[in-house]
Amino acid sequence: MVLLCACSLPFGAGAGKSDHGEETQEESLEEEPLSASSVEDDGRYHIGILTYRSHGAAEETVRGFKKELVSMLGNDHVVFEETSADGDPEKCAEIATDYANRGMHLIFACGTEAVQNAGAAVGDTPIIGACVTDFLLSEVVSSLEAPGKNISGVSCLGPIENQVEMMLQVTSWPAGIGIISSGIEVGSRFQESVAGQFLTEKDIPWLSYHAANEDGLRKAMEQAAQECTCLYLPTDSFVASHMDIVRDVVLDTKIPVVTGDYQMCAGGGLCSCSIDYYQHGKTAAEMAYAVLEKGEEISRMAVREEENWEQYYNPEIAESLEWYPYNNNMFPLTLAQDAEETGMTDETAVEEEAMEETQDSGEENE
Repeated sequence: MVLLCACSLPFGAGAGKSDHGEETQEESLEEEPLSASSVEDDGRYHIGILTYRSHGAAEETVRGFKKELVSMLGNDHVVFEETSADGDPEKCAEIATDYANRGMHLIFACGTEAVQNAGAAVGDTPIIGACVTDFLLSEVVSSLEAPGKNISGVSCLGPIENQVEMMLQVTSWPAGIGIISSGIEVGSRFQESVAGQFLTEKDIPWLSYHAANEDGLRKAMEQAAQECTCLYLPTDSFVASHMDIVRDVVLDTKIPVVTGDYQMCAGGGLCSCSIDYYQHGKTAAEMAYAVLEKGEEISRMAVREEENWEQYYNPEIAESLEWYPYNNNMFPLTLAQDAEETGMTDETAVEEEAMEETQDSGEENE
């Protein structure tokens, strides 16, 4: 029998942790050469989009950003260039520097590490950040009200207390909660700390498990499934990009998993209290529009927060676990196949495809 101890950890403390795998960044894919050509002075805004690592929430955020900015500026007045750093901090800085040197009017950085590394590499080009849990904790702004730098954006922090309540709803006997993350991302460490404090206040024992690679994640999931009665996966780009591993373990062990965002839930979790990441991208686009068209000074532009959230569940996982939603306010997640399984509606996917085709056609005619 495994004895679980109730943990109350300050942010960043190491007590009660069970680490799996080496704490190294996931190996990045082979780099694509960056373009050396400057952007054209063609009367259009050129936006460089930088994502730290590709996963469902980041992809949907980018879709929302592009769709909203096109609707505000007009399809003929904005051009996007997207690049992923594949989880490589150095590549983040390289991409951001390339964007700035080529004269991009604005950089949209998606992910805490993307914003951190872009901000460190670029001093003048305005940077709008998204998919960042806490801008102040990540040290990318001087204050939330007046960033004081060339960076602002919108926080993606979800309702952690509600997520904790959800954990207690999905298991009849919460003998222990396992919190799983990479252990190296500022945002997920913060969420782990806050969730742990809520659990400790309720006298619920919990353990944290950290994994820095795919094998470590599988081992962490399997061990946590044996030692705990419910698992919590805060938003973490590494874990989010490997939800196939989570899904395999969930289906094999029947362990309920509450996730920090609904895209992770769609990938293999049971349920989630989550913000809408498509709307998250649209909020970021509104800020970008204010910088580009209204001339607002980004250093004085307050960081925004997403205030609305919903409850979601994964019907496939629910059926496998013989679990049923405990209230009528939980939305079933259905993945739109023609939206590359990002959770977008068919209508949104068609709109995005039409927008991209129009832009491609415009570039060919130049």
